[in-house]
Amino acid sequence: MKKLKKDEDQINALKMVANVLSLDEISRMTGVRLELLRRFINRTANDAKAETWDKVYPVIKPYLTGQEDVPPPKRIGPGYRRHAELVEMVSDQKVLLDAFAVLSQSQQKRAISLMAKAAEGDWKASAYESLSPDENELMGAYLAVPQELREEKVLEITRIARDEIKRIRRQQNAEE
Repeated sequence: MKKLKKDEDQINALKMVANVLSLDEISRMTGVRLELLRRFINRTANDAKAETWDKVYPVIKPYLTGQEDVPPPKRIGPGYRRHAELVEMVSDQKVLLDAFAVLSQSQQKRAISLMAKAAEGDWKASAYESLSPDENELMGAYLAVPQELREEKVLEITRIARDEIKRIRRQQNAEE
């Protein structure tokens, strides 16, 4: 379907989707204030600025083109793990494990190496039962890193993981 340009078409499209999704959901998904959406539908707002419509249109487009059951993107990395040891970990440890899980084997070795270089003194792998040997190695190095450097190292590994996820998503999109 071509991108709607006329104000009337925009209002009708938003009304139609508001019957499927609530305006609250549309507001949450787009970042456009709920009151602005209401005024737009009720025609008390002059017209939606182009930047506002550019935020709203991608969210409502699948409903306009009949793709209401748009499948969510494929999961990258493992699902949520439940284990008492994991519950006891601090947030940075959990983020680090999630980032580590999406990396390839060579990237995981690189992440362990990055963390190990920042570690003080002799460190050894942790002994969490719920973690793999590589994850225990990473966590042991993480725990040996001085507190003031931990966040920096977690962010560095998270950037690597984010880039890997972007690469995987591009590859998935190219295959479709």
